[in-house]
Amino acid sequence: MRQGKNGMRLQKKTKIALLMLLISSILFTVVLIIFAKPADYDKSAQTVQYEEPVPEITVTPEPTAAPEEENEEDQEKTEETKGLTNGQRYYKTLVEPESKNILLIGQDALYQAYDTIIVLSIDEKNKQMKLINFPRDVYIDYSDKVLEELKKANPTHAADPSIQKMNAAHAIAIDLKYGAEDGKFGTSGNTIYAMNFWADLMDEIFGIEIDDYIIIKTEGFRKVVDLFGGVWVNVPVYMHYEDPVQNLYIHLEPGYQLLNGAQAEGFVRFRQGYTREGEFKTYSVYFRQKNQNAFLKAFFEQHVNLKNLSKAGELFDIISKYVKTSVKGNEIFQYANIMQKAIRGKYEQITEVIECSSSKNINGILYEILKTEE
Repeated sequence: MRQGKNGMRLQKKTKIALLMLLISSILFTVVLIIFAKPADYDKSAQTVQYEEPVPEITVTPEPTAAPEEENEEDQEKTEETKGLTNGQRYYKTLVEPESKNILLIGQDALYQAYDTIIVLSIDEKNKQMKLINFPRDVYIDYSDKVLEELKKANPTHAADPSIQKMNAAHAIAIDLKYGAEDGKFGTSGNTIYAMNFWADLMDEIFGIEIDDYIIIKTEGFRKVVDLFGGVWVNVPVYMHYEDPVQNLYIHLEPGYQLLNGAQAEGFVRFRQGYTREGEFKTYSVYFRQKNQNAFLKAFFEQHVNLKNLSKAGELFDIISKYVKTSVKGNEIFQYANIMQKAIRGKYEQITEVIECSSSKNINGILYEILKTEE
């Protein structure tokens, strides 16, 4: 009987350790990609601008107004206004119906911007873990109803030409106190309003039902990487860039190598810099996202395993200082069980970057136009 109790205690401790490693790994994922804030970071594009109104432009054409006598058409129009957008919908399915989807948000410590948007989708049936990376500058085709409500709630934000960027969604949510009556994650508090809005936005545009969220700030990044002894990754090009304002110094040679915390930060943030010949070159946003995804895949393969359970507590202590999450109570053990299966079942790691059809300059702000259903 005593051995049975000891075994139960051990099993419980193992589950808790697995959970901490899982959550810590997820949080670490966000920490890494939070530094997607590029080395060419433009503060003006992330702050409220007052000079020009929000453009009345939609990616998906607005429906033709129906004659008053056609009640069926009127009903369809009324139904459409219930959504957050004008029927904006990504062109393909991203996740399986029974998957567990966790929204990972990276919040910039300096400007409080949502610079990283990732969904971790866990598909137990097919034994897959997918990381979906969303460009922060995607144009969101908000409905007239949402834009009108925003004008009433906060005229300053409504007049900001960058307000329809995907990474500004939380600002709209907070202004509208979104979900204050029946929100998915609660009914009060700025973080709750933001996550309620994000959950509905992800479902409407991308068909992803968000089960939980994790928001993390960037301060603990280097400590987390160094705790694991670094990560082996292939650096595709010569990376050289310096920005004393951000305390960012990137000096990496190409090739497969072990990156410590400071080097890893530079790797996942790098988008532009000098070539070996002294030419200043700017790479695409997809170049950076591919590097980020490669780093995440390497991290999971190298560090999410049973031998690192002993580090889970220390890791959790480091990153818990910088985290807000909806994962609570019994969900702890649910995620622990998923983590056990992921480790023992060797889940396939999949990465995907959301596709955009083009870029468009709207009132001086560069937007990425989402590839939508035809």
